[in-house]
Amino acid sequence: MRGFRRRRGMYAARLDEDEREVVSALVADVAELLGGGRLEAQDAAPAGDGSPRMSIEPLPPPTDPAVRRLLPDASRDDPRVAAEFRRLTEDDLRAGKIARLRRLWDALTTPSDGWRADAFVVAPDDAREVAAALTDLRLVLAERLGVRTDEQAERLYDALLDTPQADVGDELPDTLDPAARRYLVAVYGALSWLQESLVDVLLHDLRAGGTASEHRPPSG
Repeated sequence: MRGFRRRRGMYAARLDEDEREVVSALVADVAELLGGGRLEAQDAAPAGDGSPRMSIEPLPPPTDPAVRRLLPDASRDDPRVAAEFRRLTEDDLRAGKIARLRRLWDALTTPSDGWRADAFVVAPDDAREVAAALTDLRLVLAERLGVRTDEQAERLYDALLDTPQADVGDELPDTLDPAARRYLVAVYGALSWLQESLVDVLLHDLRAGGTASEHRPPSG
């Protein structure tokens, strides 16, 4: 895996076939968690029909803690306020996250014309959406790992780098065996690094006075 760099007016990273398969499978899993169906299927179910929610009763929080982390309570102090806020906004929030994941899925699974086979190419106008989708992937992994703070994440990843074959998990859930722990921590670390490289090139262009799309050579 190589991080994002600005190339030919686009943001391009490099993921080999195995890396691409791992990330795209995680994208599909998270989209399904959010109610978007399996992205591998041509008839993947949308997150709703686009109509406003007409439920009279407030919505309870999701039962899956990973989904609840993606769709947190609007109020920690007042459950009624949190439930009412969910009733009014949760469909749109889910749909927006699923749409971002679908775009990320398409970028990972569709070859980019004129680029090498391992290129993962993101248009500058889509960079923020891709970065947000990567955040959602990382939040789900963090929940499965029991990570709540940046310090916990750093300790886990540092342990994996220092002793790749060691059990990196005294703080991780007991339901994960050591191999699963190492795998999830490795994926979490790789996605964190990939997202950071994307944000870096985006911020570089913003500080330079515009996005890469504004510096793109004219076609033809």
